Amino acid sequence: MSDQHDHKHGHEHDHPHDAKSPPAHEHGHDHDHDTGAEELTTLTSVGIDIGSSTSHLMFSRLRVGYPSFQRRQPQVLDRKVISRSRVLLTPFTADWAIQPEPLRELIRTGFEDAGLTPNDIDTGAVIITGQAARRANARKIAELFSDYAGRFVCATAGARLETVLAANGSGAVHVSRERGINLLNVDVGGGTTKVALIARGRLLDTAAFNIGARLVACGDDGRVSRLEDTGGKLLESLGRRISLGDELDGETRSLMAKKMAELLLKMLRQEKPPWDDFTVVPFSQSFSLADIDGVLFSGGVSEYIYGREAVTFGDLGPLLGQEIRKQTQLQGLRILETQEGLRATVIGASQYSIQLSGETIYVPDRECLPLRNLRVFPVGVDWERPVTERAQKALLAMVRAIDPEVKGDPFALAIATPPFLGYGSALELAEGIRKALLALRPDERPQALIFQQNIGQVIGKTLSNDFKLPCIDEVSLSELDFIDIGQPVDGEGFVPVVVKSLAFGA
Repeated sequence: MSDQHDHKHGHEHDHPHDAKSPPAHEHGHDHDHDTGAEELTTLTSVGIDIGSSTSHLMFSRLRVGYPSFQRRQPQVLDRKVISRSRVLLTPFTADWAIQPEPLRELIRTGFEDAGLTPNDIDTGAVIITGQAARRANARKIAELFSDYAGRFVCATAGARLETVLAANGSGAVHVSRERGINLLNVDVGGGTTKVALIARGRLLDTAAFNIGARLVACGDDGRVSRLEDTGGKLLESLGRRISLGDELDGETRSLMAKKMAELLLKMLRQEKPPWDDFTVVPFSQSFSLADIDGVLFSGGVSEYIYGREAVTFGDLGPLLGQEIRKQTQLQGLRILETQEGLRATVIGASQYSIQLSGETIYVPDRECLPLRNLRVFPVGVDWERPVTERAQKALLAMVRAIDPEVKGDPFALAIATPPFLGYGSALELAEGIRKALLALRPDERPQALIFQQNIGQVIGKTLSNDFKLPCIDEVSLSELDFIDIGQPVDGEGFVPVVVKSLAFGA
């Protein structure tokens, strides 16, 4: 969705399933301690989606608990939308920079209508996506609203993350898991189309292409007011040349919509793209459409694919939706219904971006959190003797190999080990970490240590005489990840965590 096709054109126009639910905030982390293994804590989450066509917010209540007495890794057991904002046409200046003031007002009124304040927010995400993420001031906009929207809201963008959020928010992952089937979630927005390949509830692969309803758009006078580079190439492939200010006739609109729909199906068949930069993110593995049991659509254009919207907003949305439905059916693919189209990404941002640490963590001082946008550097350590020396060597090698361009940026070391062997081995690992940190200058040291196994508390306490480092565990990370770590949840032994990828344009 994120670079959503516009449905608001400056005014509110929600579908019945988008109507606001009455605010029912339970901040303060309500606990249901009479449920045995299902002890519950309530968190409030916000998703803010700033796309190349539309921007909006969604607030959710997350119920966190434990699946059983034996599994003490907290999980999000239930999610419920408590409020949706109006949808705003993303405001750009004449040179296509994002305008902050209308967005600031959207967020202010969104909180006000929800009956919430930034201090009520426990977790969430600001997602700048699609063409909007490529604008020069995208990073500054994200940082501005990350600070405004709560003490733990992350600023993030990137085609893969957006695809993952849309696939969850649309319900595709849930449907695939519950029915045990293979699905594609196709998220068609204003500037890009994102595809998720899902097998029995597991998201196997993602891809993104420069296909969208607002690659060419017209103002109220019918003249072209927006023309993306891909829109120009698409027109050239049809033997048409259109410039800003020209009229866009009905025949050209229909040809463009048909061409984009045909190209989308070619990409789903994994055929060669029409030009080099047509593909934003390629599929990383091969699959056959014969093995796909169904397709769910999300994003702004999905409202036309499913026939939930009839109004046109000066772009190719209605025609593109009709053509995609037609081409999908011609391919023999079954189209599955979904109730969340336009808002799929923001639902995902509000409800599915959060992870939870284990309970065996070490936080030296509550005020040292939250931490935002820590670049992750993974280190593999085993339990072979001598553990101390091997760990020290591995950590120092990783830190000293950090590229000069990012030296000095805040970072976390993600230390992966085989399953826990015992207290003695953990103490040896802690000593190796301590020696490595002492060998580094203060400005070379990480801001946090992340462990795959549940040894954060042991390591943190062992290091506490020399270093006051948050040590978080039971979180899996990889290179190129970034992580946000929230403050400890009141009355609980875990922290909310968001793992993300930042991909801002220049």
